Parts: sequence; C-alpha cells; structure tokens
Amino acid sequence: MTTIYLIRHGQTEENLMRIFQGHMPGKLTEEGIEQARNLGKELRDIHLDCILSSDLQRVVDTVSIAMADRNLPWEQNRLLREIDWGSWTGLKIDSVNTKNPPEDAETKEMLYERGRRIVEYIREKYEGKDVLVVAHGLINRSIQAHILGVDINELYNIPHMKNAEVRKFIL
Repeated sequence: MTTIYLIRHGQTEENLMRIFQGHMPGKLTEEGIEQARNLGKELRDIHLDCILSSDLQRVVDTVSIAMADRNLPWEQNRLLREIDWGSWTGLKIDSVNTKNPPEDAETKEMLYERGRRIVEYIREKYEGKDVLVVAHGLINRSIQAHILGVDINELYNIPHMKNAEVRKFIL
C-alpha cells in the first residue's frame, strides 16, 4: 500500500496576475510563503518517507519552506511539471481564446497520459511508502484522474486544487 499526499504549490505572483505559468519558474507571493509554512505545520505529525516534486521553482520553494525542518529524500521530476502552454506561456488568461489553444501547447490528452505515467512511476518506485507529491493544478488533476479511475472526458469534473491544498490517496 502506497500513500500519496498530493499538494499544489503555494500562491504565486503569476496566479494573481492570471497568466499561463506553464513551465515558467513562478515566484511565491508573501501569502504563498505563508501557505507553505502552514503546510509544514499541517504535515508535521504525518509520517513521510520521501518527497517527489516538480522541478519548477514555485514548487521547489514551496517544498523547501514547508519541509525545512525535515530531512527526507527528495526527487525532483520533470514529469510533475505543469502543462506546457507553448506560445501562451506568460500571457494573461483572458487575452486568448481558450477554446483554441496554440499548436505548440501540450494537449489535454498529453497531460492525461503524463498523469498515468506519474501514477505508474509512483507505484513502481515508491511501493509501500508514504510519499509527499508536490506539483501543479492541472497535472495534479490528471494524477487524481488516474488514481480515481476518471475518464479523460470527465477530467474537469475533478475539483481544482487550491494553493497548498493537501489531498490524500491510497494506491
């Protein structure tokens, strides 16, 4: 049995500006830093064997703050990056027609498949462990879809995670 504590990074300046962050590093706001500190307090008494996270800076900063007083093995993995918005990266969300994404953006299908690969990776590499998994809103939705057996056509019925929110799953 593998336990996953799935978390979204703390609030970023880019979240507040409502831009497509994608693979941008992202900068935590003061609130995001406080969310990370509170996350550390929330997780203080929970047994964890290791951390698996995105390698993007907003996640690295969230983990570094939240887990500052715990010395756990930590793997940063590109599979956990947020969706790649391609040429939309850095643009304000309300400045584009979201029904017509650019050809260089990662598709919903690609993101869903990456979610499957992450869940399989966790099953294989972290079997029997209690794993803190820290990533991003949309990739976390795909991960949850595969854990819960949700079809790609129902992907957006999974509630979006708030910044620094924790959801627990058993594999």
